[in-house]
Amino acid sequence: MNEDDACDFCTNLENGTFEMVAQGPTVVVVLDRHPINRGHVLVLPVRHTPDLASLEREEIVDLAVFAQRADRAIRTVFGSVVEGTNLVMSNGAAADQGVPHAHLHVIPRIAGDGYEFREDVGRYPLTPLSAAERAALGSELDSHR
Repeated sequence: MNEDDACDFCTNLENGTFEMVAQGPTVVVVLDRHPINRGHVLVLPVRHTPDLASLEREEIVDLAVFAQRADRAIRTVFGSVVEGTNLVMSNGAAADQGVPHAHLHVIPRIAGDGYEFREDVGRYPLTPLSAAERAALGSELDSHR
């Protein structure tokens, strides 16, 4: 990556300017700078990689394990105030990924907190996948074991 393409997350990792709460072999857990609710964290790989598809197997395992640990920690620290959590990962600009460095949000949720994922039900029904598309998806999944 050249200087013109500097990644905000890589810069913060390099400069030690994230509020880090945990570190694993390949990932870190940091406080989100624009939290949806108190305790909102990001789990991100230390290595610069743009999205889920480009993560190595060990990074994916660490990402999942530390997301689960973060979820448990949030529920323990904030107790009954936290009624649920969202785990959200956006991959690519079209999916609203704001920083092109893979990261998974672990967001504490409280009923009535004002944050909503809105679905445009006017888009439905979608055209069902064809048998060929389903078979191709299955084949691709099997080929990436």
